[in-house]
Amino acid sequence: MLNGRSDTGVKRRWRIPPPILRDAKAPGPEGLAVLEEFRSELGGVLWKSLRSVLLWAQARPSERKSLFAPDAAKRRALDLLALALEEDDVREPLEMLTEVLAIPARVDPELVGLACRRLAGWAEGADAPLTSLEFLQAAALACPANAHFALAVGRATRDLAQYSRSESWLQRSVGLARQAGDWETYIRAYLGHGKMMLRRGVLPAARRSYVKALRRSVRQGLQELEAMTLQDLFILEDKAGNVTRAVTYATRAVATFPTRHRNLPHLAHDIAVFWMQRGDVEHAFPVLRETVDRVQERYRGIAIGSLARAGGHLGDEAAFDWAVGELERWWDGPGIADAWAEVARGAVAMARFDDARDFAQRAETMARHRGESLVRFEAEALIQSIQAEQAALESRSSDRPSSAQPETDQLARELLKSLQAQPVNA
Repeated sequence: MLNGRSDTGVKRRWRIPPPILRDAKAPGPEGLAVLEEFRSELGGVLWKSLRSVLLWAQARPSERKSLFAPDAAKRRALDLLALALEEDDVREPLEMLTEVLAIPARVDPELVGLACRRLAGWAEGADAPLTSLEFLQAAALACPANAHFALAVGRATRDLAQYSRSESWLQRSVGLARQAGDWETYIRAYLGHGKMMLRRGVLPAARRSYVKALRRSVRQGLQELEAMTLQDLFILEDKAGNVTRAVTYATRAVATFPTRHRNLPHLAHDIAVFWMQRGDVEHAFPVLRETVDRVQERYRGIAIGSLARAGGHLGDEAAFDWAVGELERWWDGPGIADAWAEVARGAVAMARFDDARDFAQRAETMARHRGESLVRFEAEALIQSIQAEQAALESRSSDRPSSAQPETDQLARELLKSLQAQPVNA
């Protein structure tokens, strides 16, 4: 558990445990994922570069001088020359990593870490998430005191549903950040932990992490992080059924976010879903439609699923079918199981029960694969409700348009105005 106090409540020094380096279900030797995602000569060079960094990072400084053969750097340089790489984002960091072989006792760990981070970003853009993770972890091992690097590994493993591994890295990030007085990374690590616990359905643990993040962000005067934490608390209290608390946090978040902040589309999405779940689809739909092309790309699938549900409840088959077609492109990722559950609810609303069963089963399978207990439970309940047409029809009543409060009209107008001022993703 992420905690800065002992069981007796006495403040103690942070002990930073070693992180989990491998997923228990990962097959084969370390770095095998690189060769699986890049079945080419480039994959071989990436793998050898990764292995060199890991060997160097895990060796004692006194052992590094004689770690590699005298001609290792020359041979690696010839490998790179043979590839004739044109992309700077992969060629330049690979060239930098030859320094690990050439001057292992003197190479700057920070430069090694930055080169690994650059390769991780390139791999993510090349749809190679496991390769990206390998280089993120290599960066964190090369710079073992860097809390930001540890946080990146915690987030990546969380999004790949490697939860035990993620928790170990997030805990490490919290401890390193606290030691360094890096309060922004400290807060982000707690937010990352809270998101992971929420996905797993462990709401009390999620709430504890969020409250720690909120207290520290207020104490340090970090307005942006305070707003992000309020948004996460709004989502949590909504999931917990605490409507009054949820509305309070949502209102505070809207008031706290700076104008045109990049997270505003995400907050607008979450508020629109909150309205939709309480029957106010009329206000939710136009807001959701504006968020789809404005949320971060990795979360676009979630926004599309929400739009499908709203379209279904409004009987807008064109919007629903468009959303289903778009969602088919998302093979996996954070929130994808929840997105398919939302599509299933939209199909139920249009009495497309065969489709609804297929979509709900897909959501259940994905949630089970990713270890997302709360979404899996919701998907199983949805599958059961679809078995009887009467039960499915009755479930529609909770999403029929209800009389909205005047403040909802005002908030919806404010959100639409803010969204339309935001740039659309390229």
